[in-house]
Amino acid sequence: MYPSSPLFHTNVPLKRSLTVFGNSMLSIEPTICKIMLGINTESKNVTTAQKENATKHQQVISSILGLGIPSSNIQTVDYTILPQYDYVENKQVFKSYKVTHLLSILVETIQLAGNVIDTAVQNGANQVTSIQFDVSNRSEYYEQALQKAVKDSLSKAMAIAETLRVTIDPIPVKIHEILSDSSNPIPLAKMSFGQVGGIATNLEPGQLLIEAKIEAKFSY
Repeated sequence: MYPSSPLFHTNVPLKRSLTVFGNSMLSIEPTICKIMLGINTESKNVTTAQKENATKHQQVISSILGLGIPSSNIQTVDYTILPQYDYVENKQVFKSYKVTHLLSILVETIQLAGNVIDTAVQNGANQVTSIQFDVSNRSEYYEQALQKAVKDSLSKAMAIAETLRVTIDPIPVKIHEILSDSSNPIPLAKMSFGQVGGIATNLEPGQLLIEAKIEAKFSY
C-alpha cells in the first residue's frame, strides 16, 4: 500500500518563482484628430431655437463636407433642449430655451484640423468640447509596445536571477496584461470661440504616448 502523503516524493525539488513588471512606452507623431464641437442657439420660443439650430447645423455640415471630410466621419453625439433661468431677488425667472447640437468630426488629414474648426465657426458653431489627437493604426503600435514590455520583464527577471545565482526558465509561467489609461488619446481643454474669433486656429499635436504594462511570473 502506497503512502497518501504528497511528501512521499521527497527527491522532487519544489519549483520557486519570481514576479516582475515589464513596461514600455512609445512616443509617436499623431496622424488623425477627433474634434467635438457644438452649435448653441437660444430663444424664448423653443421651436424658434430649434429651427435656428437646425439651420446652423446644416450650414456647418455643408461647409465641413466642402473641405473634403466624408459624411461618415461626422456624427451627432448629443442633442439637448434646456430651459435657461436668471435669478432676480433670489427668485428663478425663465430666460430662454437653449438648444445644443454636439458633433464629432474625425479629421484623417491632421493638417486640416485647424481649418475644420475655423470653417465650422464661420458657419455657426460656437463651442469646442474637446480635441483628441491619435493614430489610425493604434493597435499596431500598442502591440509593439507590448512586445517590448515582455522583453523588459524577461530582462529584469534575468538580472534578479543572476544576483541570486539561479537559473530561470525564460518562458514565463504566467503573463498578465495591465491596462493603462495613458495609452488613450488625451483631450485638450474646452475652448470658447470668443477667444479665437477672426484668428486662424493653429493646433499643435505634439507627441502621442502609447504605453504597455505586463506582470510576468518566471520559475526557477
